[in-house]
Amino acid sequence: MGYHNNVQRRSAGGFTLLELLITLLLVGIMAAWGLPNFQALGERTAQTSAVNRLQSAFALARNTAISQRRQMTICPATQDHTACDDQWSHALLIVKGDKTESIQADDILRVVPAQQNTEVAYSRGWSRIRYSTLGYTSGYNGSFSICSGNGGEGSQGKKLVLSQLGRLRIDKTPIDC
Repeated sequence: MGYHNNVQRRSAGGFTLLELLITLLLVGIMAAWGLPNFQALGERTAQTSAVNRLQSAFALARNTAISQRRQMTICPATQDHTACDDQWSHALLIVKGDKTESIQADDILRVVPAQQNTEVAYSRGWSRIRYSTLGYTSGYNGSFSICSGNGGEGSQGKKLVLSQLGRLRIDKTPIDC
């Protein structure tokens, strides 16, 4: 009799099946709720990266034109980087002078790689933008529409506006892609 009174019962540690099912259900609901937000974050990040790519390329071309007192041209590149294309989603060439064809390696200041899964369109349809020795882009002002290539129906993009003075600014109003 005394022996059974001294033995303490220890309960088994762990989860019951009901607790486990409720936890899995809550995790599933939170994942389903958060996945679209996570995808939208990826699209916004790609667009921001494309905006930064364009701003950096145009700033380099403008600053080089001013500091070296020479015309600079920025344009989308063909696959072999020897001529300008009209697809602004391609890699960008920053070229010394006003060349658009038969571009030699010595003429290229920088090749800016293309941004994957991003569409860039220029409102004026020019295949190049030329900076004067004062950093102006007279006649080339316009806007660049940037959309994520993965964006579905109803997705929004960003718009960059190029002024006559050669500077880019981000339009605050999102665009429909």
